[in-house]
Amino acid sequence: MTTPTSHRREARSHPLVWALGTSLVWFIAAAIRTETTLHLGPLLVPIVAASMTGDTDHPYRPALVGTAIGAAVIALLDATGNLAGPALEPFSSVLVESLVLLVIGGLIALVIAATRSGSR
Repeated sequence: MTTPTSHRREARSHPLVWALGTSLVWFIAAAIRTETTLHLGPLLVPIVAASMTGDTDHPYRPALVGTAIGAAVIALLDATGNLAGPALEPFSSVLVESLVLLVIGGLIALVIAATRSGSR
């Protein structure tokens, strides 16, 4: 006998898979093209992790996982010297720009999570 639950779990991939996959593409592209700044990388990692998972039991986990992995990739790129391209105009460095974009991406991911948790 099955018991009904108020939570539903869609058959999608784990947020860790999406965050790592997006981060891997970002890291490889940044390592190959060190003179180019990939502005969308830190923005997309948490957003992709939050929007491509269907876990309504823990709706905020994908946003947090994506943001944490994005921060780790930024630290790794900075430590290896692969975060050396030009920064956008209002930012003082590529590191500051990447961190600000990661925070914005994390906030957008939290909004996605809040929307999903409100729809149960």
